[in-house]
Amino acid sequence: MVNRVTPGLFAAYPDPASMAAADPADVQRLIQSVGLAPTKSRNLVAMAQDVVARFDGEVPGRLEDLVTLAGVGRKTANVVLGLWFGVPGIAVDTHVLRVARRLGLTESDDPVRVERDLMGLLPRRLWAQTGLRIIFHGRAVCGARRPRCGACPLSGFCPSADLA
Repeated sequence: MVNRVTPGLFAAYPDPASMAAADPADVQRLIQSVGLAPTKSRNLVAMAQDVVARFDGEVPGRLEDLVTLAGVGRKTANVVLGLWFGVPGIAVDTHVLRVARRLGLTESDDPVRVERDLMGLLPRRLWAQTGLRIIFHGRAVCGARRPRCGACPLSGFCPSADLA
């Protein structure tokens, strides 16, 4: 859903300064189909205001700076770093936590630990895309309630393949 709303959002607010000046209610109307739109719209405006005030209107390129912005956690920071700045990192959300545990790639429920575990298993050049690919796999095949193990290309390697 985020991918569907961002073109309109970026057309209306093409830079941090324009987003910083936005009315959160106007932003909310543009992102209404995304879950938690009221909170996210307020965070987007606050984040943009912070980027303008603290980073001269430039999105920072360091994880340590990104996670200080409103609504930006480690997952979002890693996505921004990987896709925008080319800085390798693994975005870990609930899908990545679930799939990595099911595949036996980690035993942890802590996103930071799972990120480190995956980084230890994969070459650095794959980090930025790995989280995104696992997220897609978790949404499309390895769902929380009903994993589709019979349709999973990883089922032959997966210690949890009998979940379906």
